[in-house]
Amino acid sequence: MYLFDQKRNGKEIRDARYNYAISNYISNELKLDEAIMRFYINQPAVIIGKHQNAFAEVDLNYLEQEQIQLVRRSSGGGSVYHDQGTLIYGFTGEDDKSSYQDFSSFTQPIIRALQRLGVEDAEFGGRNDLLINGKKFSGTSKLVSGGKVVVGGTLLLDVDYETLEQVLTPNKKKLAAKGVKSVQSRVTALRPHLAKKHQDITIEEFRQLLIQELFGVKRLEDVKIYFFSQEDWQRIDEIVQDRFGNWDWNFGRLGKMDYQRDQRFSFGTVEFQVAAEHGKIHDCRIYGDFFAPGNLADIEQALLQTPLRSEDLLAVFAQFDLSYYFGEVTAEELVSVILS
Repeated sequence: MYLFDQKRNGKEIRDARYNYAISNYISNELKLDEAIMRFYINQPAVIIGKHQNAFAEVDLNYLEQEQIQLVRRSSGGGSVYHDQGTLIYGFTGEDDKSSYQDFSSFTQPIIRALQRLGVEDAEFGGRNDLLINGKKFSGTSKLVSGGKVVVGGTLLLDVDYETLEQVLTPNKKKLAAKGVKSVQSRVTALRPHLAKKHQDITIEEFRQLLIQELFGVKRLEDVKIYFFSQEDWQRIDEIVQDRFGNWDWNFGRLGKMDYQRDQRFSFGTVEFQVAAEHGKIHDCRIYGDFFAPGNLADIEQALLQTPLRSEDLLAVFAQFDLSYYFGEVTAEELVSVILS
């Protein structure tokens, strides 16, 4: 079995768009004579399911402010948050009905590695989860397609509950107090369960220990490494451009969507009622209780066919003297209302 080299030009890839492109390429296009394993870490990113509405699932303003990526994966399911406290693993091999079909091929080495770190009560539970005292710290998924078996999962060394709450959409935040408490009651980070001498372990050291257990070696030098060729990387660039780094894929894959947003300013309340299709505004009405003399139909018309993307909306508002149409407000503040 190969271990995939996660570096390009000597630098580890932590861009979620590229990591999903690599997974897609390995699973669907790469021809190998042996199975291959990956361990990787994403910079902060929200990953949404293939059929989800990005505008309804996450607070896009918060993502932009905190420079959190949003990537739509190729498979279904719900949205998840990854950061640099999350270790992600993926296995791709031939569907030969071997032991790789059994989750224990992956979970047992993980449990052994955790035992070396002082975690004695980790166990496999449910259909595909790893638990400590009944709380989940890892979920695993499996797909068999095209003669290949693909297994993937995450391991939570650390959990940022505050950001988990913030990436929710505002309407979900109204229920978040109970929701996040519920998450904390069902999910646990690994770090609090490690032995005292391992409390300062880094995510990279944790990954190295797991690799040694999974491959049954004492030194990483004894693991067979798979390196992408220049042609492989060129294909990865194409997949990122066409899909995982493409705004139309990540945001525009929705049908019709109608929503309302409003915000109170010093001069009064501004309300936007927006109808969008495929991520672009096809109808817009602006309401409010302010006294500015401008005809809001001018801005409503200018917003038509504008993508629901910060830079595009800012470009529209930049065409107008906003104090004439609203009052003392900036284009950034109005965009924040629309995308909230």
